[in-house]
Amino acid sequence: MKEIRLKKGHDIVLAGQPEKRLVNTGQPARLKIRPADFRGIKPKLIVKEGDHVKTGSPVFYSKAFPDMFVTSPGAGRIVSIVIGERRVVKEIVIDLDKAESFEEFGSFNEQSVASLSAEKIKKQLLRSGLWPVIRQRPFSSVADPDKLPKAVFVPAMTTAPFALDTDFVLDHDSTGFQMGLSILKRLAGSPVHLVTGKNSSSAVLVGAKDVVQHRFSGPHPAGNVGIHIHHIAPIRGRDDIVWYVSLQDVLRIGRLFLKGRLPVEKIVTVGGESVEKRLYVKMRHGMMLKDVLWGNPVERNSRLIAGDVLTGLKSVPEDPLGFYHETVSVIPENTRRDFIGWLLPGLHKYSVTNLFLSRLVKKREARLDTRMHGSPRVIIPFGNIESVLPMDILPTFLVKMILAKDIDEMEKLGIYECDPEDFALCSFVDASKMEIAEIIREGLEYVEKNG
Repeated sequence: MKEIRLKKGHDIVLAGQPEKRLVNTGQPARLKIRPADFRGIKPKLIVKEGDHVKTGSPVFYSKAFPDMFVTSPGAGRIVSIVIGERRVVKEIVIDLDKAESFEEFGSFNEQSVASLSAEKIKKQLLRSGLWPVIRQRPFSSVADPDKLPKAVFVPAMTTAPFALDTDFVLDHDSTGFQMGLSILKRLAGSPVHLVTGKNSSSAVLVGAKDVVQHRFSGPHPAGNVGIHIHHIAPIRGRDDIVWYVSLQDVLRIGRLFLKGRLPVEKIVTVGGESVEKRLYVKMRHGMMLKDVLWGNPVERNSRLIAGDVLTGLKSVPEDPLGFYHETVSVIPENTRRDFIGWLLPGLHKYSVTNLFLSRLVKKREARLDTRMHGSPRVIIPFGNIESVLPMDILPTFLVKMILAKDIDEMEKLGIYECDPEDFALCSFVDASKMEIAEIIREGLEYVEKNG
C-alpha cells in the first residue's frame, strides 16, 4: 500500500467535536428535494402538486440525459413545487405517508452481480436515481453516463472540522460496501482508488477487493478527494475525467443491488459549541435541519451550517441538508468588532501564523465564531495560502488570472485540477480576506461555459 505524507495544510480543532454516539432521528413528516444540489443536471419535472410517489419514484430527470432520474427519498404526496426566477425549480416538498411503499429495481447476490454488464449496471443506477452519487472532475458535476473515467476515487478518510469517522460508520454497518466497490470497478472499467487515513484500522477497508489502496497522512485538506486525485491521477485537461464517490454512497450502491430498493438513509455528524448534543445522527435524505436537530437545543444567535464550517452553506431550520452533505455545524453568530484588536497581544485569539501570543500556548480547542476580523483588502502575497494547499499549483497567480478572465493562463496554472473545497482553507488563512473558494468556483464556471 502506497503512503503519501503531506506537510502543507492546517487542522482547525474546533470546540464542540461530535462524540461517537449514534442516534436515529426517526420518521420525519416532510422531506424536501432541491435540484440545485445536483450540479450538471438541468431538471425536467415528472411530477406535479398532488401526485403520490413511492420511495424510488422518479421526480425529475436531466434534460441532457433523459434516462437519468432523481427519485423520491420517501413515499408520500407532493404538496408543493417552488418555482423561482426564470422558471427554475427551487424545491419539491413531499408530505410522507405513515406506511412506506417502494419502487422495486431488482436484487442481485454477489454471484449474479459478477455477471452483470457495465450497461446493465448503468441502467440500474440511472433508473433508481442513484447515478448522481457519482460525480466527476473537472467541475465536480454529476458524472456524464456516456463518458468513461480514467480512474475512480473513493475517499475513506476525512480531515474537515466535525467530519465523520469513516471507521465508525463502517463498524456500525458495512453491508454492501464490497459489492459497491466491485460494481464501480465493472461500471468504469478503470482502477478504483480507495484512500484511507494513517490511523484507519477498519478490517473492511484493509480487506477491500477490486481496489488500489492508498494511505494519506497530514493536516487538512489531506482528506479531500481533490488532493488525492492530484497526487495519484492528476487531471491534465478538460477531457481528462475522474469519477469520485463518497464512502456512504458506495454503501448505498451496494445495498441497491443487494436489496433492490433505493437506500435513503445516511449518517451525519452534528457538531459545534452552539448545539447542546454533539453526536452522530442517522437520518433520511431530504430531511430538514430542524428535524435533524429535533430534541437538540441550539443557542440563540447561532449560525446553522449545512456542511462543515469551511465549505458548508449558511442555512435556516427549514432548509434540507444537502444531498452530498454529511455534517451539520452550529457555531456562534457574532458581528462585534474588538477595539484596537490588531494591537492586542491576542493570548486567546486564534492564529495560523505567529502573529499572536496564542501560538505559544499548547494546542487547545478553538472557539471561533462568524467574524472575519477585518475587511477585504488588496492581494498581498504573504505565502499564507501556499502554506495550506498541498498541490503543485500557484494559487495567487491562478486567482489573478481568474479575476482577469484569462482562460489560457487559467488552464496553464491548473484550473481543471481545482475545486472550491480544496481552497476553502486558503480563504480561512488569507490575510487579504478574499473569498478564494468562491473565486475558484467562478473560474471553473467561466471555463466550463467559455473554454
